Formats: sequence, structure tokens, C-alpha cells
Amino acid sequence: MIHTRRFLLRGLLHGSAAAVSLPFLDCFLDSKGEAVAATGSAIPTRFGTFFWGCGLTKTLYLPKTSGANYEDMPQLASLKPYKNKLNLLSGFRAYVDDKPNIQHWTGNAAITTGIAPANDFQFDSQTIDQTIADAISHGARFRSIDVSCCGNKRESYSSLGGSNINPPEISPLGLYTRLFGPGFQDPSKGDWKPSLDVMLQKSVLSVVADDRKLLLKGVGADDRARLDQYFTSVREMEKTLEVELRRPEIVAQVTIPSAPEELPMNKAVPNLRRVTPIIAQLLAIGLATDQSRIFNMAFSEPASTIYMPGDSRPFHQSTHEEPIDEAVGYQPITSKFSTYSMEGLAALVAALDGVKEGNGTLLDHSLVLAYTDTSNAKLHAVDGIPMILAGSASGRMKTGIHYAGASTTVARVGLTVQQAMGLSVDRWGTDSNMTNKPISEIMA
Repeated sequence: MIHTRRFLLRGLLHGSAAAVSLPFLDCFLDSKGEAVAATGSAIPTRFGTFFWGCGLTKTLYLPKTSGANYEDMPQLASLKPYKNKLNLLSGFRAYVDDKPNIQHWTGNAAITTGIAPANDFQFDSQTIDQTIADAISHGARFRSIDVSCCGNKRESYSSLGGSNINPPEISPLGLYTRLFGPGFQDPSKGDWKPSLDVMLQKSVLSVVADDRKLLLKGVGADDRARLDQYFTSVREMEKTLEVELRRPEIVAQVTIPSAPEELPMNKAVPNLRRVTPIIAQLLAIGLATDQSRIFNMAFSEPASTIYMPGDSRPFHQSTHEEPIDEAVGYQPITSKFSTYSMEGLAALVAALDGVKEGNGTLLDHSLVLAYTDTSNAKLHAVDGIPMILAGSASGRMKTGIHYAGASTTVARVGLTVQQAMGLSVDRWGTDSNMTNKPISEIMA
């Protein structure tokens, strides 16, 4: 069977033709080329990540004691109201073995994949959020939601592997449109009914199913692989449409807000303080209405360039150029930028904890991995990388604990997270990062 670029998958829908176009294939080339009340099902547990660049200031964030009731630290002051719902993790190391320490990237990739990367801005496997999505996203409208607080299209650290990233929403309005725009109906409204447009889209995809099978029989191995990838995305679309045809069963009492205004998006700290709480609030409502169970928020990029207007040096530049104040033992201006990053995390935690759900809050039914790329940006160090876990994953995690990792691999955190999210995995990572030891001290 000879295919051309004009070949379409066809079927009949109520007597009319329906067609779906194909991606470009090699064969087009020549030879040179808790419980929900209605059903009794459990309230879903959500997973998310929060990334910030350039680490924290050891003197200002690291307590002298570990375990429960650890002392409050100034760089974590914005998180103090939620201290009993967080776990502070310190002292973990990203092992590089015979690979280079790729500045501002090795730590990021090792934490999210368990693998020390060989190349800059490439992941050697899918990131942890997508592994968890494989297990828990079925039934939600979107597999995952990714956002950049700075408005940068490249600031996403969620990936199915390689250099490709899951594209982020880059403004509050863009996020609002994704979550509550076309295809969304407010499940709290009494007049909810399936969208006719969604029904038509679902029908079109259904009627071409037989043609898909016919097409796969007549192509080579490379095209089959390309089509498998393409039809995987089509199946994801089908799942999304299928969910949109069912009324969501939600427990949380939330009100869908009006669309936010178009806001400037940049890396100025005052602007981040303005937009991050809005993005966090929209994410919380999206999770509560089961638009997604997976999210990723990038507050800044690795080698963070957030800046304070009037200061000529952004965060990353400051880490290298600001001298250490001998009187206090750290870089005062640089430390402020780390504090601003924690304020961004606090805005997310506050939004999740502000949504009442069942006998707790949305935060109680979530687990958020907040992580960074380095322990000391001036030295590009990947030993002692700080991380924070927020939420109890529906009671699967103990909270209010400072756990010191004692130079064990960062992959222990990833293994712990996956087990807390219900995945059947007993080891994670590769080479010196491979571990079969979750952090049992914080697991319920």
C-alpha cells in the first residue's frame, strides 16, 4: 500500500465523512530520504514540583538540629505558618561518577531522574512527575500542567526524556485559559452537560480507529515508531475528551474566578511577588476541580536571573561577584534572592492549604517536591542540595521533620516520593545514585 502526504484516516459519523491528518512519515519521502460522595472513590492525591535556581544560604536555612521541632531559620520565615505540613531535607548529594558536574544542570536532572546527566539541558529519562503521571493521571482532564512564573517558554523541567520539555503556560491568563477556557464546564453548576463540540471531537477520533490499524500494517519500522508516538498523543487527546464528557466528582468547595487581566511577565522580584500568588491560586482551583493531578511550577531557571529593580546584578551574577561579608559569613544581597524564592514557594503552599477538601485541605491531599540545582551557587556544588517536601500525600507522609541526608544520594528523595504516591518501585536511579533506601523516617 502506497501512502502519500494527503492520506487521511477516514470514517463515517452520522452519514458524514470524518478525517484526521497524519504526521510527516518516512514513507512520504523517496528512497533518498477520602471519598467522593457520589461514588465512594477516594479523593485523588496530587503531585507537583516547585523549582528555583541557585540554592539557599546554608547559614540562613540549615537548622543545627534534625528531627521534629527543629529551630526556625530566617530564610524559611515565609514558610513558618506551614512548618508542621512540611519536611525540610538537607545534605543530599547528586553523584556524578565519571560524568562532568554540569553547572546548574547536574543537580536538577539528578533529582528529577535519578541519573547524573551527560549533556547540558538534556534528561536521560522521563522526569519523576511524568513517571507519577503514568500512574495517577488517568481520569483527570490533563496529564500535567506546567507553568513558568517568569513568563519564559523554556522554563519547564518536566520532560519525557531528552531535550524536549513539556511546554509551560507563561502567564496567569494563559493558565486560566488552559484550565477554565474552552472545554471546561464548572462542575458546581446545576446545569452541567457535555459539550457538543467535545462530543463531536470524540466521535471523529473514534470513527477513524479502523483506518489507524490499516495504516500501521503498511509502513516500515521507523514510521511505525513515529506513528506509535503520534497515536500516543492522539490517545492522550481521547482520554482528555472522554473526561470532559463526564461531570467531575469533586469534594472541594471552590469558585471559578473571572479571567485575570493580561499581566507583564518578567524576572523582576516585585513582578514575581505579584504574579506567583495568582498562578498558585489558579493551579489550586484547577487541581481541586480535577483538571489535573500533576503540576510543575518553575519560579526561576537554573542559574537564576531574577533581579531587583535598581540592582545591576541579578541573582546568578551576584552569587559570583558579591564578596562574603566576614561579619556575618555569607553574601547578604545574594541571600535575599534565595529568600525571595522561598516566598514564591510559600505562595504555592498557601494556595494549596487554603482550599478545604474533605476533612483537610488540598495541601493535605498533595505532595509537592520543592528543589533547586545547587547547594552553593558560587561553587556550583551538588553536595548538600536543599529540598522541601510539602503536604502529607493523603496521610502517607509524616511532616514537620528536618531530615539530614548525610551525603546520601538525592535519588532517595525521588524513591520516597514515588512510594508515597503509591507507585510499586523498590529502587531508583543509576550508578552511584541508585538506591533502594527511601527516607523511612518521614514515611507514615
